[in-house]
Amino acid sequence: MRIRTFPGLLFAESSVALNATLAMLNREASLDSEGAILLSDLIQKEFGTSEEELHWALKQSLSWGEITALAYIQATTGKSFVEMTREDATRNFWSYAENAGMSCEKMARSLGSFLKRAERERNSRIFDRLRASRRVHPLPDLGSGFGLFQEALDFRRIDSPRPTKVHEAGGLLAKGEK
Repeated sequence: MRIRTFPGLLFAESSVALNATLAMLNREASLDSEGAILLSDLIQKEFGTSEEELHWALKQSLSWGEITALAYIQATTGKSFVEMTREDATRNFWSYAENAGMSCEKMARSLGSFLKRAERERNSRIFDRLRASRRVHPLPDLGSGFGLFQEALDFRRIDSPRPTKVHEAGGLLAKGEK
């Protein structure tokens, strides 16, 4: 049996996935007070976007999902945010990237992995704050040391203060005993 693929269907599914990723990036920025700062730092590190570009995008009231997509396209094509918005890239990132000769699937995967990185970074910061505020100390690794702990428990059973076996006198004598 031969499976047929329809390019339009693949386009629609991938485009929906890209839009969902951009929406999640918007949500990520709005979760806490440091969300936007975190995304800003990650965009600068990941895509090499300048602070001026980010400030311009924020003045234009672009969402963080749009800013991230523009940063990815800028890293690939070298165009500025101003040029891309003049060319109406924010209306449909998928078709804009396709017209620019970019791999749209690669862009969707890259932005998806960027979103996961942002989520991991946010969670790490949350756990760091919890550790600092509650003074929770990390537990030691029990990997190879767990066997020693188990042996200590076993020895504790062996060294019990009372005898565990009582031999009664009487009965048969062994050779040489009287």
